This record gives sequence, structure tokens and C-alpha cells, in this order.
Amino acid sequence: MRGLKQFLGFGVGRSTWILAACQAFYFMGISIDLTLTAIVGLKLAPTPELATVPLAAITIVGTLCSVGTGLLAARIGYVAVMVLGACAAAAGGALSVFAVVNDSFVLLCCGTGLVGAYRSTGGYIRYMAADRAPGGQRERALSFILYGGLVAAFVGPFVATTSADFLGVQYAGAYVMVAVFALTNVPLMLLLRAGSSRPHEQVDKQEPVPLSTVRGSREFYTGLMSLAAAGGLMTMIMAVGPLANHHAGHSESVGAAIIQWHLVGMFAPAIVSGHILSKIGPQRTGMIGAGLFAAAAIAGLTGTGSANFVLALALNGIGWNFLYLAGTTLLVRSYPPGRGGRIQAVAEGTAQVTGVAASLTASSVFVLLGWHGTNWPVFGISLVLLLVLFVTRTSRSTEAVLVPVK
Repeated sequence: MRGLKQFLGFGVGRSTWILAACQAFYFMGISIDLTLTAIVGLKLAPTPELATVPLAAITIVGTLCSVGTGLLAARIGYVAVMVLGACAAAAGGALSVFAVVNDSFVLLCCGTGLVGAYRSTGGYIRYMAADRAPGGQRERALSFILYGGLVAAFVGPFVATTSADFLGVQYAGAYVMVAVFALTNVPLMLLLRAGSSRPHEQVDKQEPVPLSTVRGSREFYTGLMSLAAAGGLMTMIMAVGPLANHHAGHSESVGAAIIQWHLVGMFAPAIVSGHILSKIGPQRTGMIGAGLFAAAAIAGLTGTGSANFVLALALNGIGWNFLYLAGTTLLVRSYPPGRGGRIQAVAEGTAQVTGVAASLTASSVFVLLGWHGTNWPVFGISLVLLLVLFVTRTSRSTEAVLVPVK
């Protein structure tokens, strides 16, 4: 009965439920752009070589805005920043609709760029959940937030394909849904603010701690390294997987299956990973994640059959879930609740840059080394990370961050 209550979210607090819904709508909107924008870009681009520019605009703008989002949240509050981001995505969706109707490649790039600004806010939803969680429930709240991604993994691509022709112009309706999903988060965020009546929930009004407070924190550095590795290793294999699958002669249905299982692997383990983390701690949870990344690489190294691709991508996604949750937990332990805006900005910026670097180099690595060669560095990095987490698993963070900063 206790396990069922944990699964259903009993005790994580009203704010966590609202933020899980926000996470679901956020990922549903983003997944529509990720599903269709490359195809729409190919249709509107003056040359095929420019087809992926609108999709790249989402990642590039999101990366550029990621640090600024955290710093702005530290000044004006998370809710205000999330509302601004949702409004930017709504404007981007509307602009993308106009671009599709009028066959404008430039406007499509501008629209997806605005969605990229919205993308920079998504990572901060989990920090909001940790700050607002009831006492002793921060890890469970972090895990529960990932349920939103699990819902979006199934709903987002379905909505992208079924809504594409709603307005009579191919793909226009899907971009309308990007705006709708983004705007749905506005009342949810305002509801979150309206419900913050207790003193410990007034987290938007607290002064963020300076970066110097985590200078000696092993938890901060280990969490930062874990988040960067999780994003980089996951992005590398996710980007190369469909290319390698096609190169191996497998069908498009197999390519779709490996991405679907990868997404399920990323979010479905949230049902148990938070409970595991609360039992064994973030370092050991991170070690499980690193071990799963290594196992995923082994699955890729042992063959190019369809089963190898499905297993490699699924294990890669599960490894990301455990390592991402462990890294986030270590990071939020390095600062007092509600005062980590600047620290979060550094972490999000680092993780975004790592992910972009992995995405940009993935195709080159695959061309030079092939599918097997791509898995070797993933395997090596996973083992190094596993060793680091093993060495630091019993170390304690510097206590300075717990001292109030005047």
C-alpha cells in the first residue's frame, strides 16, 4: 500500500502535482517541434542543406538562454520567468503557423527560435519542485516531475501527426498545438503562485546564494558532472541511433521503435528511480545510471541487429533517468531551498552546452568511426564516471552552504 501511495504521488504536495502537469505540457509542445520541424524545414528551405536550421534554432537559442533564464529567475522569480517563456512559445507557434501558410523559411526559423527560448525554461521546473516539496520529499518530488515527460513521450508525437492538417494547410495545425500547450502552462503557473501561502513556499522572494558558497562543495561538482555526462551521453547515442539504424539497412518502423523505447526508457523509470534514490542515496543511484550507460554501449558494440539498437537506446534512456535524477539531487543539496538560482543557471548552461556539443559532433563521429566506434567513447566515459561516483559516494559536502547568507 505504501508503494502504491508513493507511485500515485501521495505526500509530494500540491505544488509538485501542478509542476508535473506543467512538465507534461512543456514536453508535449517541445516534442511537436522536434517531431515535425526538420520535415517542415525541408519543405520550406531554399536548399536541402538548410533544412535542419529551424530545428537547430531551438537548440541553439535554448542553450544561449539557459544561463540567462536562471539568473533572471533569481531576480524576478521562477513563476514570472516561466510565464514569459510560455508566452514566447505561444508567439513562436503562431509565427510558425504564419510561416507554413505563407511558405516562409525565415519566419519558421524565427518561430522555432522563440520556442527555443521557451525550451531554456524546462529544466528549471524540477528545481521549482525541489524547492516547494514538503520536508523530506525533495527526492520524491524530483522523480514525480519526470512523470510529465512520460505522458508527453506518448501524447506529443501523436498530437503532432493527428493535428497537422487541422487548418487545411499541412503542418499548420500542429504548430497551433505548440502554442496551445504552452499557454496551458500560464494558468497552472499562476495557480502555483496563488497557492504559495505558507512561509516556506515563498521561494521566489528569497535572495539567491552566490556561487562562492559551492566552491568547496563536492556535491555541487559531482552533481554538475553527472548532469553534463547524462545530457552528453544520451544526446550522442540518440542522435546517432537513427542514422546507424538506417545505415544498417533496417526499416523506418525500427527507427521509430528505437526512439520510442528510448523515450520510454528516459521517463518510465521515474516510477521506481525516486524510491531507489531515497533508499540508497544519489551517489549509488548515479552509479546505477553510469552502469546502465556502459551496458547500453556494450549492447551497441556487440552488433547491428534491430534488437541491438532497441536495447542500446532503451538502456541509454534508463541510464539517463537514474543519472539525471542523481545529479539533480546532488545539486539541490548544495544550496538552501529556494536560493539556488545562480547555481542552477551554471548547471543548466553546462548541461546544455554539453548536449549541443554532443549533438553537433554526433554525425561526424559516426561518419569517422561508425556505430561501434561511437559506442566506445560512451563506454569509456561511463566507466570513468562510475569510478568517480564510487570514490565520492561517502564524502560529505562543505557545510558552508547551509550558513545563511546576509
